[in-house]
Amino acid sequence: MADCVIVPRRFVFLDRDGVINVERGEYTITIDQWEWAEGALDGLKKLTEAGFGIIVTTNQACIAKGLQTVEGLAKLHRYMLDRVNREGGSILGIYYCPHGYDDGCSCRKPEPGLILKAAEHFAIPLSETFMVGDSLRDIEAGRRAGTRTILIDSGVDVDGTERQFEPGEFRAANLLEAADIVIRETPVREDMRELNL
Repeated sequence: MADCVIVPRRFVFLDRDGVINVERGEYTITIDQWEWAEGALDGLKKLTEAGFGIIVTTNQACIAKGLQTVEGLAKLHRYMLDRVNREGGSILGIYYCPHGYDDGCSCRKPEPGLILKAAEHFAIPLSETFMVGDSLRDIEAGRRAGTRTILIDSGVDVDGTERQFEPGEFRAANLLEAADIVIRETPVREDMRELNL
């Protein structure tokens, strides 16, 4: 028998590396390597208090490369979730792509598969949501899925090249600043909804 749960009024999609934790330029695979990004915990708390269901979508090719295991990733994410909860935030779901660059999957960003899967699961109106990321592949994934987008802007993309940023999108210095944009720009839904999961 499916469980009936109350889902949030509003949703937001977040990339992980470079938004929640610091983008190291290499894979973050252990708790010792984890460093919280500036404004991340405060931004997560602010979004939670505003009633957003927060969904993390992250590429984790380290699994395909044999640098990380599914169990190791789960341990890292439990650490992340525990700390977020202690600081007053809440993450509704984590969707990750374990595939390599050349696997041709539909879930590795900039493909929109992770966002679309979460949207189907939680009946999310994508046109009323934001994808927040620190790379152009995050922004492109959001665009392909039909979300609005916010770029956490360091001025350069992950590969070190200067960004060519298309007009009409939002920029933010960190997740706390992005949270203010998300809250301001996302329409309020009148009723909570029940879903059978």
